[in-house]
Amino acid sequence: METAIWQTYQDEGVIMLGIINTSNQAQINTFVVENSITFPILFDPGSPGGVQGGDTYDDYYMPNDGSPYPRDFIVDQEGILQYTNNEIDTEWMLYVLDELTENNQGVLGDINADGAINILDVVIMVNFILDSQTPTDTEYTASDLNNDGTLNVLDIVL
Repeated sequence: METAIWQTYQDEGVIMLGIINTSNQAQINTFVVENSITFPILFDPGSPGGVQGGDTYDDYYMPNDGSPYPRDFIVDQEGILQYTNNEIDTEWMLYVLDELTENNQGVLGDINADGAINILDVVIMVNFILDSQTPTDTEYTASDLNNDGTLNVLDIVL
C-alpha cells in the first residue's frame, strides 16, 4: 500500500494512516522499517495487543474469521465512508481513489462515459474511425480496445 496508494496519491490530498494494536514503540518501529512505511502509524487505544482490537477496532468492527486487522477504509472529502474491507483489495481501492480524486480515465469501451458499453459507443467509435468526429484524449483511450495506439475496425470487432 505504501507505493501503490500512499506514494501515488499523497500529492492529491489523500491522507493515509496506519492503525496498529500495540503500544510497544520498538515493535512499531520494526514494523515501519520492515515494510518501508512513510505514512503515520497510530496506536489503537484500548487494545490489549495480540490480535485483539482496541477502541478504533470496536468502532469499525467488521466480522470475519481472522485477525481484526487489517481494516481498509476510504473516507471521501465530505467525511463519508466510500470503501471498507477487511482484506486488501488494492485494485478496487485504486479505482475508488481515482474516482474521488477525479483521476479516472474512463472505462475501456465506454466512450461516451455514460456508465454503459452499448451501441451508442460503437456509433461514436465508427465516427472516429471515419474521421467524421475527433475524439478527446479520454475518448481515444476508451476507444482503443486492443491498445495498439490506432483506432480502426479491429477495435470495433473486439
